[in-house]
Amino acid sequence: MDRYAQAWERFVSGGFLEFGGHMDPTWQKGRSLAASFVVPVDATRLRPRLDPIRESLKLMPFVTLHPDHFMHITILPLGFLVPDPQQRDEVSPERLTEVEAEARKALETFPAFSVELANLNAFPGAAFIEVHDGGRLDKLRDVLCDSCGLQAPGGLAHLTLAYFHAPDGSPAPRELVSTIARFRAWPVGEVPVDGIDLTLLDLNAEYPAPERFARLHLKKT
Repeated sequence: MDRYAQAWERFVSGGFLEFGGHMDPTWQKGRSLAASFVVPVDATRLRPRLDPIRESLKLMPFVTLHPDHFMHITILPLGFLVPDPQQRDEVSPERLTEVEAEARKALETFPAFSVELANLNAFPGAAFIEVHDGGRLDKLRDVLCDSCGLQAPGGLAHLTLAYFHAPDGSPAPRELVSTIARFRAWPVGEVPVDGIDLTLLDLNAEYPAPERFARLHLKKT
């Protein structure tokens, strides 16, 4: 069983929801900006395949759908941007500039590629589309971590489609599970990865446009 199938089995067997998303106060802890390396996704091209899923999910009141401008695949979260970091999950503006320069140099020779988006899946806090790429995003993340002295987080590459805004531990409605099950084998489309963005996300707004701090290009093939 692959890791995406395992994630689905855990969601179904667990049977509960969590409050998902960047506005969760227990995650923010009063901080207002988060920095990440991401692959931006042009969701407008994928609407013919995304819209049937969106139409089904939006019928549930606890689901908040991501608008097109918010769609991205997170490669590596860098932490909360603060003037004077005190915690391991915080980064200073000076360090962010250093990371950008180190990553830019490391990715000069990393070849561009494409990923396939397919199949609806879920974590307790979100519905997402699986990313199938033969492990290339993992390799890209490893290069970033090695070059910048960062630690790779665990988890699966995914394109979040919606957050579940439900109290932690809420039972997952059978309607939600059956809706996701209908789209478990659902091709969405191909996304080119010819570069990645270093972005800053305003944690005080529900769906802000991620601010691009830097664009890092991959090697053209």
